[in-house]
Amino acid sequence: MHEGQWKKLTNSFDVLQRSHFPQAGNPIELHASEIRSGRKNFRHMLPAQRIKLLQDGYGLISGTRQGLILFAAIIDKQALMYKYSGKVDPYERAFEGLCTMFNFFLQRMQAKTRSVLRGIVVFDECRPSLTKEIRRLMAQFQSGGTKWAAMTNLIETTFFFDSRSSRLMQVADFTAYAVYRWYEADDSTYLKLIYHKFDKQAGKVHGVKCYPLESFKKYPADQ
Repeated sequence: MHEGQWKKLTNSFDVLQRSHFPQAGNPIELHASEIRSGRKNFRHMLPAQRIKLLQDGYGLISGTRQGLILFAAIIDKQALMYKYSGKVDPYERAFEGLCTMFNFFLQRMQAKTRSVLRGIVVFDECRPSLTKEIRRLMAQFQSGGTKWAAMTNLIETTFFFDSRSSRLMQVADFTAYAVYRWYEADDSTYLKLIYHKFDKQAGKVHGVKCYPLESFKKYPADQ
């Protein structure tokens, strides 16, 4: 998302919280899997209320007209382990794939606008154990490129935010959950609402990939 357009989406999710939790005094982390399963902050909500909250959240993502482009890297762990005999870490390949997709997108936009564009990678800091590894990988990609390309348009520093206080992290969570439900459970209920927001060029979607690449199953809209 462009740096000048994040606030509107953030405000929309704040309004969403107030509409469903009018008595809440503090921000509530809108976590898609917890909403669907009725856990933690959502355990007292009726199923119909939780469904409505999810639909409203995905509706906000879907309805964001400008500035929001989605990317998702799916890891088929069994296929990845079989292909590389366990020598490729799933998190490393997912991060490598996301960086490559994002960088290619920025390159296209830079060529189109004829202005220099730089992208920032932001992670949820809920898993401190990954922080050091992510920083190491970013330094590796910056110096030697990824498996597929040089990193020409990503800045060298990776940032870490607390998803409890970042609505954009929650948007990423909603996106990841939609892709997860489709790939793991053949449930496209949520993905179909936001699929048009994934990066695409000339009608071909580039913003959703599975690794290893040959294990990717097609989303109905691509068939």
